[in-house]
Amino acid sequence: MTDQLTPGELVVAKGKLAKVQQIFSPKNIRVIVSASGEALMVSMRDIERIDLNAGITPDNNDTVWDINNYTEDALLLAAARFNVIKQWKAGEVTTSQACLLLNSSRSYFFKMARSYDESIGPLSLVLQRRGVKKGITRLDEAVEVIIDNATHKVFDSRAASYSKVWVEVDVACKEQGLPCPCKDTVLRRVRLILSEKNRVKIQQGADAAAQLFSARPGKKIVERPLQWVQMDHTLVDEMLLADDRINVIGRPWWTVVMDLRTRVILGYYLSLHVPSTVSVACAFSQSILPKAGFVKSVGLDLADYPYYGKPEVLHMDNAAEFTSPKFMAGCNTFGIHPEYRPVGKKHYGGHVERLIGTFMTTKVHFLKGTTMSNSVARRKLDSEKNATMTFSEFTRWFAREVVVYHSTVHSELKISPRQAWVDYYAPNGGIPYPSKLSDIEQLKLWFMPQESRNVNPDGIKLHGQTYWDPVLNQFVGTKSAIVKFDPFNMNEVWVKLGGHFCPIRLSDLTGQAPSYEEYRASKFYRRPVRAGSIDDDGGRRAYRDKQKIEKDSAALTRNERRRIASAKAYSDAYPDTVSAKPIIKSDPVKLDYSAPPKRFKAEDGK
Repeated sequence: MTDQLTPGELVVAKGKLAKVQQIFSPKNIRVIVSASGEALMVSMRDIERIDLNAGITPDNNDTVWDINNYTEDALLLAAARFNVIKQWKAGEVTTSQACLLLNSSRSYFFKMARSYDESIGPLSLVLQRRGVKKGITRLDEAVEVIIDNATHKVFDSRAASYSKVWVEVDVACKEQGLPCPCKDTVLRRVRLILSEKNRVKIQQGADAAAQLFSARPGKKIVERPLQWVQMDHTLVDEMLLADDRINVIGRPWWTVVMDLRTRVILGYYLSLHVPSTVSVACAFSQSILPKAGFVKSVGLDLADYPYYGKPEVLHMDNAAEFTSPKFMAGCNTFGIHPEYRPVGKKHYGGHVERLIGTFMTTKVHFLKGTTMSNSVARRKLDSEKNATMTFSEFTRWFAREVVVYHSTVHSELKISPRQAWVDYYAPNGGIPYPSKLSDIEQLKLWFMPQESRNVNPDGIKLHGQTYWDPVLNQFVGTKSAIVKFDPFNMNEVWVKLGGHFCPIRLSDLTGQAPSYEEYRASKFYRRPVRAGSIDDDGGRRAYRDKQKIEKDSAALTRNERRRIASAKAYSDAYPDTVSAKPIIKSDPVKLDYSAPPKRFKAEDGK
């Protein structure tokens, strides 16, 4: 039956359209799958012939004489040969003249003349490659089968490699008494049997394969700012120190919200904890609202960060913090459409992914303490030892890098993100702000993070601070009151009392509360506070000194009491030895040194 098949013939092999490449035997026929380019070893019973009458199978000549298969030089040479042989056949030139014109021997000239075909034209005389045709192998059928089986056996996990396939082939060939092919031959067969996409999928996962080989036609067209906004997280490639500048607290997380039209970073949030609904709420609320409190906390001016606004579409991946019912309900309440990427399709968020990559490779990777982005670049790099920044310092540094980014010309926009924003909102000058939000307070309260706290007689305690206002008087004793807070400005909180949110400020109006993340960062490796403990060396020395005084005084008192008791016991035992008249000690005469001295006079008779 195999004599009916010819190399190059289109067939259906195991349900897939394929082309016959090489026929070893009825049990082993190599075909190339048209869709993937992979080689399959099949038997004749796995092949379905395509009906020749249907006109599906192309004529073999069409394949052989396809002009696209040859280089321009080969086609020019074929045309020159065709013209000379055509003149020779017409008797216009002799054989010797034709051989001289083509610079060939008589025998090779006659060979070319036999290939001359008027109906095909110059392609009939194109140079044919000598040797084995592409795709045809010289290995024994049994060795080919061993390589095919070994490839499918080994390439089934991320630990697969060409060397492991070759070892499997080597062992199998020796067991069957067959010569083992070299590693390069096995490598070529593996690449023929498995496409590069499938190899990457097996070794690095479906995500990596999709990123490298999936088609991404089309382009997202956005006409105006805030029409399409993307949000994503990443772990920053930088090690940070605790406030003691000794202990390492790890790498911060960055949640970023980016406008697709202008590439402006509408808002972001740096956190020392894994992304959560708090991170999302903080970043998103910052992106929607003016940033007066934030820019003040990092030492910038409001003119450095004038971007904010309510997006029409918020594009995210399918992380739990993005799909929480409360967050989705908030978006729908305020007319924001949440849009989610297809699962496993990272390139649908390509713009924000590139923004994250830009910040890491052009900014963060130049800091001391960077971890770089891969294990190769991380070799011999002691990030923890080189770390120099605390969280609060990194926050201020990062804010300034965002300002620099907004003023840097974008490779795709050909202008800076700041200029793109200004050109839309203030093309003729003025303040480049979007239209004022009518429900700004409700937006703030909805998306801000919240916690439950008791209303105590001295106020509400939250994140190391105490908040008080006279309005709390009638609510003292309330349990689990809802407290909303702005993570960038902790000088004020909003407490739900009697069904309404009331702003409550710090009880110490002269104080300045740290930001929420600065407060959390300060808790890393901080010494515990123990009321009543002595916290300095002077106090500890005084404590030991007073203990010594107590001990010495007690010893002296004890010794004196023992002496008196022993004297009394002796006098009671031997009353005759003790004088009956008690000895009374008189007070010594006090001398007046301020009076003039008196002359000494001797007494009479002495």
